[in-house]
Amino acid sequence: MSGETIADYNVTDREAFRAQIMASGRPAILRDVAKDWTAVAKSDDIQTLACYLKSGSGPTAVNVVQGRPGTNGRYFYDETLTGFNFDRGRVPLDRLIDVLTDPGDDIDAYMGSTPLAEALPGHMGDFSMPLVPNGVAGRIWIGGASRISTHYDQSHNIACVVSGKRTFTLYAPDQTKNLYPGPIEHTIAGPQMSMVDLGDPDPERFPRFADAQKAALTATLSPGDGLYIPPLWWHHVRAEGTLNVLVNYWWNDHPELSRSPMEALVLSLLSLRQLPEPERMAWRAMFDYFIFQTDGAPMDHLPDKIRGVLGPITPERAQAIWSHFTQLMSQNSR
Repeated sequence: MSGETIADYNVTDREAFRAQIMASGRPAILRDVAKDWTAVAKSDDIQTLACYLKSGSGPTAVNVVQGRPGTNGRYFYDETLTGFNFDRGRVPLDRLIDVLTDPGDDIDAYMGSTPLAEALPGHMGDFSMPLVPNGVAGRIWIGGASRISTHYDQSHNIACVVSGKRTFTLYAPDQTKNLYPGPIEHTIAGPQMSMVDLGDPDPERFPRFADAQKAALTATLSPGDGLYIPPLWWHHVRAEGTLNVLVNYWWNDHPELSRSPMEALVLSLLSLRQLPEPERMAWRAMFDYFIFQTDGAPMDHLPDKIRGVLGPITPERAQAIWSHFTQLMSQNSR
C-alpha cells in the first residue's frame, strides 16, 4: 500500500466546505468536526458510553448481522459466493450493546447503517452536522472490531467516528479496473463490493490489485474526527475497539429533474456492452460529446428553441426526454 495520506481540514462553515473540499472531488479529513458531540465526550470510558447510548435507544428492535465462525469481523460472501458469511436478525439496541461490552461474549455482531431517529430517538439532537444540507439525517453504525469490504457509494458522505478508531483505505473511481468488483445486484447492503480481501490479497487471482494499492489513500480517525468521501470513491473500513461507533451523513446534489446515473449504467449493460468494439468506441465518442461534454456544451451552435432534448434541462425538456425515450423503447420492442 502506498500509505499516502489525505489532506486535513478544520472547516465548520458549509459554504467553505463546499468551496474548498467538495469542489475538489477529493476525500478530506475533517479533524475534530464532531468533537462537541456528547457521545464523543463519553467515548473515553466504554461503560459510560454504553449507558449513554442505551438511555437514548428506541423501543423497537434494530437490524443486526452476526458473523458465523471464522468470519473474524469481515462481513462478506460465503465460499459459494451465492450467500453471505453472516446471519441477519433483529434485536433491541441495548441488548446489542450489552453483548459487545460483555468481556465474556466472543460474538461478531454489527448494526449497520440505521437512522438515528430509529436507533437513538432520545439523543437525536446530540449529533448536529452543519456541513451537510438542511434536512439530511444522520445514520449510526455500532459494532466491535470489524472490516467492511471495499465498496463505493453513489452519494456524498461525511463519516464521523464516535468511539474506537477507524482506518479508511480509499481508491479513486479510476481504480475500479484494479479492484475486481463483485456482482452489481447481489450485495450485502446495496453498494457493489471489491472481491479482494485487503487483509490477505491474492496476487495470482487479483494481479492488478497491486496497482490499486500504489494509488491508495489512507486515513485513521479517532473520536471526533470525520472523513468526507466523494461519490464513487471506493473505500475499505477497518474498525477497532470493543464498542466502535460511527455516525455518517449521505446526500446527493443531483438537480431536481435528474435520474440516478446507476439507471443509465444498468441499461447500458443491454444497449452498449455487447456491441462489437468498433461500435462501442463510436458510441463512446458520442457519449463524450453529448453527455460528458468533453468539448464544451455540445449544442451551442444551435438556437435554443431548436436544440430539442439536447438543450439544457428544463421541466419541459425533462418530459420531452422521457417521451422520446418511451418512443424509442416502443419502437425497439416491436
